[in-house]
Amino acid sequence: MSILRSAAVALLCAGVGQYLLAMATPRLIMEALHRTVGERYGHNTLNVAHTPDASSRDVVRPSPDLIYGVCAYDLTDGPVAISADVPRRYWSMQFYQMNTNNFAGFTNKRGGETGAGETFKVTLVGPAHRATDHSGTVVRSPTDRGVMLLRASAIGDSDITRTAVQRSTCEAVGKQDQGVKS
Repeated sequence: MSILRSAAVALLCAGVGQYLLAMATPRLIMEALHRTVGERYGHNTLNVAHTPDASSRDVVRPSPDLIYGVCAYDLTDGPVAISADVPRRYWSMQFYQMNTNNFAGFTNKRGGETGAGETFKVTLVGPAHRATDHSGTVVRSPTDRGVMLLRASAIGDSDITRTAVQRSTCEAVGKQDQGVKS
């Protein structure tokens, strides 16, 4: 009976440990990413990365065929305005909350949500913010902090695409009117 009880306790501990690890790991990864991006480039600021190569590890296993832009957002002081020029080839804007869940996404290839040559505007609001009087598409984040990731194809007209991504912005609402980056 003692062996059976020990085995049951071991299995219970293993199950609880696995659950806690599965719940904690995504949050720990996002906390590290959010902190690193925020310290390196600032919060509510879009950074366009260099074209990835074999040594690049800012993004796990990045594709050399994509141009990446990242904004670690913090909505505790209010909404963030995001503006992105949409290139002709593949382009997407994805929003991730602090447990790595993707809660919103836009692309120019799925159902024609956004068109090439257009400027796509999003106002990102926090969970407690009233989503009124904002321009563009309003997206409600389930958390005050998270990450927005832009990706665009670098195949073919990569200079045009890189220029479009580099013209994109992520900044606190009100600051874009003052010409100030956060």
